[in-house]
Amino acid sequence: MNRYQSSFIITSITYAIVGFFAFFVFANAFVITDKATEEVTTISLATIEMAPPPEPEPTPPEPEPEPEPVVEKPTPVKVPPKPKKPKKEQKPIEKPVEKVVEAAPVQQEVPVADVPIKKNVNPAQTQNLENIYLAKVKAKVEKHKEYPRVAKRLNQTGKVEVNFDVFKKGHVKNVKIVKKSKFDKLDEATLELLIKIAMFEPIPDELDREVWNITIPVDYQIQ
Repeated sequence: MNRYQSSFIITSITYAIVGFFAFFVFANAFVITDKATEEVTTISLATIEMAPPPEPEPTPPEPEPEPEPVVEKPTPVKVPPKPKKPKKEQKPIEKPVEKVVEAAPVQQEVPVADVPIKKNVNPAQTQNLENIYLAKVKAKVEKHKEYPRVAKRLNQTGKVEVNFDVFKKGHVKNVKIVKKSKFDKLDEATLELLIKIAMFEPIPDELDREVWNITIPVDYQIQ
């Protein structure tokens, strides 16, 4: 019981000391604060001197641009010109001299006109050759003659005389009807017949004819 009392007493004393010390510290602090406040309120604005504005620092001079280095251009190397080769002198080519040979004058041949040479043929022989030739012409016409179908069906008959020229080599030209029949179909068939034949045997040399005008009858009869 005594021990508890002793502890209580010691503890109380300790708290008292601490409390006193704390009070003393806070009391000094309060006094100092009030004094500081009073001093601040008594400061006059007239005593405050405005500090002069700082002088501007001088602008440093701009650095001068460095000069560009001068680049020396390389000196071109001169190439010595190549020595020209001496041209070879061409010797003039001598043209061979052509020998001109004068041609002998050509004798112009004078064309000789063809003079018809009459052969010695007696009239009887000439007449015989003509008859033979005319017989061959009539035989060829008769061989190639065609009776028109329409005329034959209609029982049309008649005789047509036709005239034409036979040239030296046998060509037939200028065919025409000199005496017509009663029917056009027979006349037309006769013209077509001679045009179709177109050529006979050549005229014999003994007759001495270049063109022979011949007229023959062409007979159309139904048998």
